[in-house]
Amino acid sequence: MDAAWLIFLVAIGACVGSFLNVVIHRLPRGMSIVFPPSHCPACGRLIHWHDNIPLVSWLVLRGRCRRCKAWISPRYLVVEAAAACLAGGLYAWYYLLHRRAGAGDFAVTWPTYLAHVVLLWGLLACAAMDIGQWIVPVEVCWVVSAVGIVMAGAGPHPLLPAVSPTAGAMSLAAAIGLGLAMLLRYYDWIPRSFGDADDAVQFMSSPLRGGRARAQRTIIAVAVTGAHGVDPRKEILLEVLFLAPALVLAAAACVLMIRYPAVRQAWAAAVSPSSGGLAVHVNGLLSALCGFLVGGLWVWGARILGTLAFGKEAMGRGDVDILASVGAATGWIVPSVVFFLAPFLGLLWVLLLRLRRRQRELPYGPWLAVATLIVILFYDNFARFILPYFGIGR
Repeated sequence: MDAAWLIFLVAIGACVGSFLNVVIHRLPRGMSIVFPPSHCPACGRLIHWHDNIPLVSWLVLRGRCRRCKAWISPRYLVVEAAAACLAGGLYAWYYLLHRRAGAGDFAVTWPTYLAHVVLLWGLLACAAMDIGQWIVPVEVCWVVSAVGIVMAGAGPHPLLPAVSPTAGAMSLAAAIGLGLAMLLRYYDWIPRSFGDADDAVQFMSSPLRGGRARAQRTIIAVAVTGAHGVDPRKEILLEVLFLAPALVLAAAACVLMIRYPAVRQAWAAAVSPSSGGLAVHVNGLLSALCGFLVGGLWVWGARILGTLAFGKEAMGRGDVDILASVGAATGWIVPSVVFFLAPFLGLLWVLLLRLRRRQRELPYGPWLAVATLIVILFYDNFARFILPYFGIGR
């Protein structure tokens, strides 16, 4: 049965990788990922089903269009193979090698496995787009976050770190505050920050050719350094204003839980996994919600403090979305470790470039993706190290 599941998941992963190639090519360019159907970028002719079989078709056609013989990037093969390996490898790691405590039986914990593999697929797409276009589309991160939160509520979720009643209450209150802030922004009651930078990002989505990457980075640099009248320190305060409702409501929930024992006891009975029944699913939702907020807050906090300290936009908002989606799928521990591990991976890459005298630097998104994969695979080791120092789960 394990072999059948493994083969099935590898095949599904390859098919998902084929779809991710569509997302990677079209989403940064503002194109629909549904229409038109798969076609050759060079001659525009539709690709028949027998030329669109994941992994196989690229190898059979030797990386060229059947009709016009135009070269098809090997990225398509790499992404399909990577997606297949992520699906099959994660299943083998959890359920065949038993390298993750609590994984148990796939028939029981499949919702968490699904959340994790969708996260890895999403990070693969985000990393590819960040490398190629220096863009992290928020749509991918939101889909990953939604899947993570829904699967956490489906339960049981032994692979998801539980949160204390107080942390759960604060997470729910902060999520309400975040929704309120998004509503206020929608009606322009909270202005958007870095308006010129947003214009530059929209320019990056246009299908330009020739020195495009250099022009894009130049425009972003101009936008965020104030050459168009943007003061980064003032602009970042708008993001503080955006976060204010979430922070205020979270603090209010914390005070309520501390000062009113009766409220705390009633809430604990409703959300503690030990209560059984619906409380198990509610705690799963709160755990994913807490992870989403903690992951996003790590990067957003660094972004705000870095911008205030250095007068330049520190870290991208796409990195906030990435780490928030990581937390939604895995809970609060993984993004907390990733936040500190990813810079070391990036630093090692920079040192390697220096030694080899090359200048091909990568954006930060791929390092968040690589660090996430490492932490998911060796989660038990990281959790044993950091849990004694944090009380979110107690």
